[in-house]
Amino acid sequence: MDGDFGWFSSCCKIVTIQAMNGEMERNFENKLIMMKNGFLCLAMLFLFSCGNQEPEALTIPSKTVQLTDTVIVNAESKLFISGMTCVMGCKGAIEKKLNTTGGIAFFDITFEDSTAAVSFDSTLISNDDILAVVAGVAGGGFYEAVLLNE
Repeated sequence: MDGDFGWFSSCCKIVTIQAMNGEMERNFENKLIMMKNGFLCLAMLFLFSCGNQEPEALTIPSKTVQLTDTVIVNAESKLFISGMTCVMGCKGAIEKKLNTTGGIAFFDITFEDSTAAVSFDSTLISNDDILAVVAGVAGGGFYEAVLLNE
């Protein structure tokens, strides 16, 4: 009888080992399938997210400055400009604005004494217009220009 149980015990061990090996193989196959599915998901995500997309086009608003073809210098004015505190920022902002103003042929701003000499076409722009242009630089309120008597 003892021999029968020994044989039975050996058979159970073999069956148990085979079952465990089968379970391990199924676990390995399941893990392999899960890894393949994960890899496929990552690959699809990469392909769809990194596609050849067009860059977003930004529209930058621009001012259209209408300048006349010919500016005939027929007037000159000398201005005193208050509010300038620096050469690059203040003087540069006023120069930029005057450069884009139609009717002005030439100007020269002297930072040291806060004056400007402006040559312009009086049929296109007036002294009051030039004073308003200077006063409106940087949104207004920073600079004020007045005409100097010569």
